[in-house]
Amino acid sequence: MKPVRTLVLLADDESARFLLNEGVGKGLSELSKIVASQFSDTVVEYADQRGRQTGGPGDVGRHGFEPSTSLERQSRERFVGHVMEALARQWKKLAPDRLVLAAAPKTLGELRARLTGAPAEALHADLAKDLIKIPARDLPRHFADILPM
Repeated sequence: MKPVRTLVLLADDESARFLLNEGVGKGLSELSKIVASQFSDTVVEYADQRGRQTGGPGDVGRHGFEPSTSLERQSRERFVGHVMEALARQWKKLAPDRLVLAAAPKTLGELRARLTGAPAEALHADLAKDLIKIPARDLPRHFADILPM
């Protein structure tokens, strides 16, 4: 019987790790890691200049301001875009049978929203836990109910 290969993605707002489980008794092997500082577009800054305004009748103004979004959220959204690109590359390279996500809650929500195609169809489980700093050798106990390792 062919072993079930599971790609595990751990993430938070600033880093992501890819690990692989190649079946029962195989544990998790670390594949790669990416960090937000690798990408110049994940640093978001606001301009110091005023936005566009025009006065109207009765001195009522119309404003051309963008909807307010926190710097933290903008950075997270941009980083998750890079994580999804890395996931697509790993998926194509490894052709695993299923996917498991474990991420900080806000990051997990963003990952779920962007998950499409074969990885979305193969999503086996997701955990709203920040496990990014846990060493690979200690991770199996966090996935005991999800993955037989």
